[in-house]
Amino acid sequence: MTTSIITLILSIILFLGAWKNDRRALLFIQICIIYSLSTTGWYNIQHNPNMLFWLCNITAILALILTIKHHQKLLDIFFYFAWTGDLLTLFMWQNPVAPPLETYPWSWAGFILKHTAPLAFSIFHIKKGHFLSNDAGWTALKFMLAYTGIIIIYNSVFNQNLLDLGETILELERLFGEWPIYVLVTVVLTLVWYYMIYIITKRIDIIKN
Repeated sequence: MTTSIITLILSIILFLGAWKNDRRALLFIQICIIYSLSTTGWYNIQHNPNMLFWLCNITAILALILTIKHHQKLLDIFFYFAWTGDLLTLFMWQNPVAPPLETYPWSWAGFILKHTAPLAFSIFHIKKGHFLSNDAGWTALKFMLAYTGIIIIYNSVFNQNLLDLGETILELERLFGEWPIYVLVTVVLTLVWYYMIYIITKRIDIIKN
């Protein structure tokens, strides 16, 4: 319980610092991302090294790169990844790929921060005036398709189930039906969500003219 409360407080501090555009927030975000990648990476190496290639790790690495140097294409990709995968993961408290809180509290905290820190950084970066490209959604979608293609090959070669492309491990996905129905439904929902992100970002005026 103590670990979860501390992690929640740290996450709130991250978001508040990002929203207030506090320059100290950037260092805090970097520390949290490095901590999260280290602790969850250690856990994955111990239990399933294939999980190192999970999308949330890539999103966190993109965020860390962007904290050092701004790159427009990377920002476009990172923003959509963060507000899709990271956001969804935080709504799944009982996540089967997360380290168990009871036995691996440090790695569990890292897992949560690996999703909250990039989201906070996306706010911080936008507050700094780094807006999205008009075609950010399309850029992110193309990168996602390329990543998915690589993962399909990886799953086939190493007999893995990254991205749940072979079988579902989430209760939410089971509601969509058996394979490949749940995969197709997930793809459609992702496309809809990407479009919603575009509409929202356009409405709040964080897209470059």
